[in-house]
Amino acid sequence: MAKTDWPKEPLTSETLNMLDRVLREWCTEQDCEPSSEAAIVQAKALIDWFEFGVRDEAELSKLLRDTLTTKQS
Repeated sequence: MAKTDWPKEPLTSETLNMLDRVLREWCTEQDCEPSSEAAIVQAKALIDWFEFGVRDEAELSKLLRDTLTTKQS
């Protein structure tokens, strides 16, 4: 298990709802289920970006789309 060297903010229900919205929106756009392997990968990325300091819902959505575009190129 990796050790985090900085104090992490707790994930509140408000934060989890926002992350869930972003992921579900992405799943709808990609026509995949939230329980799919691709969605699980993106969910992990969302948590990573949040922990890195990205808190804006629109920015998180953009990062998900940009990641997909980069992988397809």
